[in-house]
Amino acid sequence: MSLYGALFSGVSGLQAQSSAMGAIADNVTNVNTIGYKSTQVNFQTLVTKQASLTKYSAGGVQSKPRQGVDVQGLLQSTTSATDISISGQGFFIVNESGNPSTGDIYAYSRAGSFKVDKEGNLQNTSGYYLQGWPLQTWDGSTQAVQKNVGNDTYMKAYQNSAGDTVYINDNIVDNTNLRPLNLKTIGGTAVASTTISMGANLPSSADVGKSHKTDVLIYDSLGAPHNINHTWTKRASNAWDLSVVPPQGAASIVVEDQNSARYNYMSLGRMDFTAVPDSGTNMTLKVDGTDYVIEFTGADDAALQTRDLSITSNPADTETFQMIIDGTPVTFEFDDDGVVASGNTAVTIGSTPQATVSNLTTVLNESADAQLGQGDWFSVTGTTFTFNNPVNSGTTVTFARPTNNAGEVGPPVVAPAANTYTFGDAGLSPATLAAAGDRTLGINVNGRSLSQVMDQLANRVNNILQTEYGGTPKSPPSSWGERIAGENSVVFHNGSTSFDITVDMSGLTTGGVTSVVQNSLYTVEKLDSQAAWTSTSNYTVNFNGDGTPDKFMNTDEAAATDPRLQYKIDWANGAEDMNGSDSPALSVSLGNYNVADGLTQFGDTYQINFISQNGASFGNFAGVTIGEDGVVTALFDNGVTRPVFMIPVATMVNPNGMDSLSGNVWIETDFSGQPTVREAGSAGSGSVQQSSLEASTVDLGEEFTSMITTQRAYSAAAKIISTSDEMLEELLRVKR
Repeated sequence: MSLYGALFSGVSGLQAQSSAMGAIADNVTNVNTIGYKSTQVNFQTLVTKQASLTKYSAGGVQSKPRQGVDVQGLLQSTTSATDISISGQGFFIVNESGNPSTGDIYAYSRAGSFKVDKEGNLQNTSGYYLQGWPLQTWDGSTQAVQKNVGNDTYMKAYQNSAGDTVYINDNIVDNTNLRPLNLKTIGGTAVASTTISMGANLPSSADVGKSHKTDVLIYDSLGAPHNINHTWTKRASNAWDLSVVPPQGAASIVVEDQNSARYNYMSLGRMDFTAVPDSGTNMTLKVDGTDYVIEFTGADDAALQTRDLSITSNPADTETFQMIIDGTPVTFEFDDDGVVASGNTAVTIGSTPQATVSNLTTVLNESADAQLGQGDWFSVTGTTFTFNNPVNSGTTVTFARPTNNAGEVGPPVVAPAANTYTFGDAGLSPATLAAAGDRTLGINVNGRSLSQVMDQLANRVNNILQTEYGGTPKSPPSSWGERIAGENSVVFHNGSTSFDITVDMSGLTTGGVTSVVQNSLYTVEKLDSQAAWTSTSNYTVNFNGDGTPDKFMNTDEAAATDPRLQYKIDWANGAEDMNGSDSPALSVSLGNYNVADGLTQFGDTYQINFISQNGASFGNFAGVTIGEDGVVTALFDNGVTRPVFMIPVATMVNPNGMDSLSGNVWIETDFSGQPTVREAGSAGSGSVQQSSLEASTVDLGEEFTSMITTQRAYSAAAKIISTSDEMLEELLRVKR
């Protein structure tokens, strides 16, 4: 029995050492395999129960391989942003499918050499796909698991194929609560502005009534840029009014102070034109239920008063031409090429003759106390002087003859009937708002530029609003509806008491008008008497004697609250409204009370110290960065960053009890226990390291040493067999 026992013991030794050599072979060949854990073969005795105290029964040896799954490998730096490793305990959760379904195996790995496949998923070199938790902006649901990133709150959730929000249970490993990280679906991004900070010096030496303008750039939720025009107008020695014009593309803007109180004259709505409307088209202005049709006639409007002039020869150098408006002379001097000399910028008259008007309109408005805004009721086309309505009855205009430099009367300026015209006379009746039965107001578009048409349109709109409601304003802005300088737009103003304006543009179907009206409903300030205008104002900033702000409001309200404005903007270009419903209103900071950190009033010129806002235009996806907590942040080429995903870490009670599969992955078993899914770096789980990989835990020195000892042990076991065989041979010879 002992000899046979020795043979079997030697055979077990061969088997055990063969197993050890196999483990060494695997270790050596995987010395460069990312995340590979070396296997150590331990041995245990096989003991045969001894039946006699005088005889020994050989047992043998049995190999017990043990893979050191819980052993940390060396982290090595790489240049790939999608190479990740775990520093500490835990495993990445992976799946054999890029779009896991029932039956696809979830496994666990330390091999983080992930690359983007053709579908946009992150796949490692073994073909397994990284799984984790998508992040979305928190929607306020108490069901959602929240994650704070910086000052923003996100939730672990995603939209399923039906468009429903799926809130993730972050400790379940299945295809509902884990999703693959797909970089192709990140796309581009745009960030809407939510805050504006502005610092400027409003000059204390400015005259009362002096204005300064500043445009502030913001972005809507679609990434489109817009300018919000701010006009500062000096009201008194230590007070400046702020008037805000809604940006193009906005339906309306409402300005409130930090206590949600609104003040008068805040611009609310606007109409934008990109081309001259075609003749025969029209728009309807409905004011508190009353329709006013504005027709783009294509012919001289009956309400426009025109007079033709004829210049018989080109004026000589220094000759003058004069118009007298209600007794006020307006003189134009010609230079040697037949145009108005420098310094006389009101009219240019060439040899055609041709004429245009600029400063002349100011004279007309001031002398006639017109109901319209500056630049609204006088123009020249060819040799025709056109007076736009309304012109007050009794206003007289006289055309004088040009004179040469010797004081002699030069070439005559001939009018059709007379050189002097008085409005109210036959053919020059003052234009008034149409009667209740006929509310059609025409606008001539023949040969007019878009700028000229917009001037006339602003006249019509303002005339309707002023005639119907409130009379002439006595403080800025000068009109209820006015044209924005430099833009082909008409803006409506509002305040605390309101009436409705509906603008119907359906009649403007041609003419290249691509953006006519930004919203159908506008709310405009309505005051019961002209005297009421004297006590109303814009949003007012009051200053202390040291140039710092005293309060950012019109009342004597205590200055203990946050001194901020908020702009509520409704967009008409498809972007999310900034009114607190779709997205937050714009928070506007002008500094703090009694501190020179924003608006100031010092004795210098008007200057902008700083303007900042937190929005950004559209940006294309440019890459990812991964934090130690596993948060994957998408980077965009406009400088915006957005958390989009979170890589979890799964830990096992006994990681060495897991079963290994091809591809350097393991699966759970009864010996390992079930996985606990954690956020990286929490509750004992390891942290995620970007641009690094975990090296194999194989030590070649140890493996070659083990190879020598294993080889010797194998040889010794073989010697046991050969020696036992010789002894058996001797026993057989005894019988012979």
